[in-house]
Amino acid sequence: MISIRKQLFSIFLSIGCIMVFSTSLIVNISIKKNFEIYIDNNIREAGDSIVALVEKLYEKGELENNAMQQSLLENYMGNFAVTLLGPDKHFIWGETEQSFIEDLNQKYPNQVDPSLYRQEERPVHNKAGEIIAYVKIGYYPSDILTKNDLKFQKNVNVSIVWCSSMILMWFILAGLYVSRLFTYHIYGISKTSIALADGKLNARYPFKSKIKEIETLRHSMNYLGEKLERQDTIRKKLISDVSHEIRTPLHILQSNLEAMIDGIYPIDEEQMNVLYQEVVRFGKLLNNLDLLKNVEENESRMNFRVINLNESVQEVFDAFKIVAKEKKINYHIKHTETENVMVSADKDALKQLWMNLLSNAFKFSDHKGEIKVYTGMQGKECTITVEDHGIGIAEEDLPYVFERMYRGDKSREQYQGSGIGLTMVKNIVEKHNGKVAIESVEGEYTKIIVTLPIHTKMLEPNNISGRMRNYMKMTKN
Repeated sequence: MISIRKQLFSIFLSIGCIMVFSTSLIVNISIKKNFEIYIDNNIREAGDSIVALVEKLYEKGELENNAMQQSLLENYMGNFAVTLLGPDKHFIWGETEQSFIEDLNQKYPNQVDPSLYRQEERPVHNKAGEIIAYVKIGYYPSDILTKNDLKFQKNVNVSIVWCSSMILMWFILAGLYVSRLFTYHIYGISKTSIALADGKLNARYPFKSKIKEIETLRHSMNYLGEKLERQDTIRKKLISDVSHEIRTPLHILQSNLEAMIDGIYPIDEEQMNVLYQEVVRFGKLLNNLDLLKNVEENESRMNFRVINLNESVQEVFDAFKIVAKEKKINYHIKHTETENVMVSADKDALKQLWMNLLSNAFKFSDHKGEIKVYTGMQGKECTITVEDHGIGIAEEDLPYVFERMYRGDKSREQYQGSGIGLTMVKNIVEKHNGKVAIESVEGEYTKIIVTLPIHTKMLEPNNISGRMRNYMKMTKN
């Protein structure tokens, strides 16, 4: 198994090599083709010049002049073998192929390949257009390049090598940079995840990345670590609380039974009531643990039907009027905005939802406090808010109040409870495709807002009441 860094680097190196090779090949082929065109043009221009000179000498009658012949040969000597032939192609004067090759061998010993020799014939015309002679031009293609031409060709090849080397070097550097850019954070995140898997729940990766996807991965992993650490703390606290809660009634039962056996306490109705109360307390604890199990496993099945929202809230609201009277709490409800609003819900689950919200509100409200329940409309959704002016929730505890078995700071531990009320609230709301949010200021108030979708039939034009239509318009604006 190869690491991602090596894979990225090898990909960049491979792309660099392919680009360098293909670019060099294309440039070389292009240069070679252009030089061949350049050579052909030189040969054609030289042939045209030689034929033009011969025709000029013929017109002047100086074709047999040795001095002119020598001048013509000297002009093109070294690059071309010029031979003048008669109309019947018999040799008149000039340089033969053999003498041309011998001259080249003297200039370039053991470097001349006779098989590369090329020659062509050009007719010479008079003014009447008649062929009066032929000029045979022989050459070596490579030999017609001047020293400057060869030097230029060599310099171009050297430049190609240097450019290719530079491009390859840049690809290597880019490969190293990009592979490190991606893998540096990935390695760190990987090590942190391994640490989390090994039980080091306080492990975090603090270094931010400029790459959006990697930064999202880092944030998600750190958030997961925080959740795991929080859950581990809650788990340890749960074990401690459960062991304490179980130990207390068991200790009382054991002590009282031993006293009865030893004859210290009489076996009468009073002692039996004490033992019964401890057994009831122990049973409540077990019931809470069973309730938590049902919440986590989502065992409860919903029986959805169309329910009047106000009637559901009002029924539970009325059940707490006695508690409000006993605690002298200012307790009132306002639900005029949701008059005749229907929702698709499970009746019992919805009742459990309101029960949990109101029981929490009363539990953490002092005597002569205030609890308000009010509903409203937000477009195609309705909101139900339960607000109490009790002890509130600390800011650092707010993100975790919906987690199972979570209970806040020490000031809240004096209130009895299993810590699963709001967990059940969130579970029920989510099963109804709704949302739940919480606002709180410690020592001042707590506000829980539940948002539920309105039943689809309520949204049909014929079923929308005038009041609801006004509320929907107001929320849209």
